[in-house]
Amino acid sequence: MFIGDDDEWEPYLTELAFLPDKRLRLGTPYKFKAFPHGVSTHNIIRPTREIRTSSNFYSVCCMSPSHMVVGTYDDPHFDHFLTFTMKTYKVDESMCTYVRSNNTLVLTDRFAHTVYIYDTAKGTSRAVTNENIQEPRGACVGPGDSVLVCSMRKDSIVHLTIDGKILGTYPVDMKFANNICVSKDGNRLAVSNSARGNTKLKLYNITSNGLDDL
Repeated sequence: MFIGDDDEWEPYLTELAFLPDKRLRLGTPYKFKAFPHGVSTHNIIRPTREIRTSSNFYSVCCMSPSHMVVGTYDDPHFDHFLTFTMKTYKVDESMCTYVRSNNTLVLTDRFAHTVYIYDTAKGTSRAVTNENIQEPRGACVGPGDSVLVCSMRKDSIVHLTIDGKILGTYPVDMKFANNICVSKDGNRLAVSNSARGNTKLKLYNITSNGLDDL
């Protein structure tokens, strides 16, 4: 995460999500001097509720309509104890997503170059490593309850099954892919990056052959 004077450091998007009406929600810890890619101020979402916590959250996703899964940092009370190795993450080192239909938690470990997949119903887990998974960052649920993960150092998206099998690797036109989300119908993919001085937000169509630019 870039920290410093706003005139010197360019912000990047720390969270992406498609809304039910197909609008794209953008999250950043900074104020944009100009809204990116023609986003109108009329499309700004206002908060309706604030939930105060004592932990530092870096990623969040829905587990059910009334439960969330959150990724924390510098917090020994919220380690991913499950069946993974005990570990406390620093900021920007791990992100998570949850495949609700299969009760599957997905956690990326950036510097271990590993994607952890945990079946919360069966209590089983696996660690997925591959030469194409280098500094994995954001993850999201993909078409057919698969998983898509940003491979930051490979400038690509890795497509996996919930069993950890790699279905494909898709290059993206940006350095340091960092965050990702898929529309509810499974047809559109949004990807943002964290490259200083060259931040991007790209939209793609998901096809049987990979990704096509919108």
